[in-house]
Amino acid sequence: MPKSAFAANSQARRALRRWRGSSRGATPSAPKLINTCYSLVAPDYGISVAGVYQPSASGAARRGAGSGGVSPAGAPRATRAAEALLAEAWFRTITDETFG
Repeated sequence: MPKSAFAANSQARRALRRWRGSSRGATPSAPKLINTCYSLVAPDYGISVAGVYQPSASGAARRGAGSGGVSPAGAPRATRAAEALLAEAWFRTITDETFG
């Protein structure tokens, strides 16, 4: 998986759910881990890459076929502005979840 705060948060949440379930005797389900990376190129111009990952037979996380993607090349300015807003919202949310 990419080395990102979103990926680490996704992995930590999955580990906690697995621990909680195993402490109650539940059989763990196959994990699906998500990642989204935002980059602000300018205050109103954002781009992103996203993916959904699952462990492979070797244990390495592999991106699922057809999951996620990258910001479309040549997207209109409104799309880039919307991604900038999403990036800012993501930052506020993960910071709040992490530090309270």
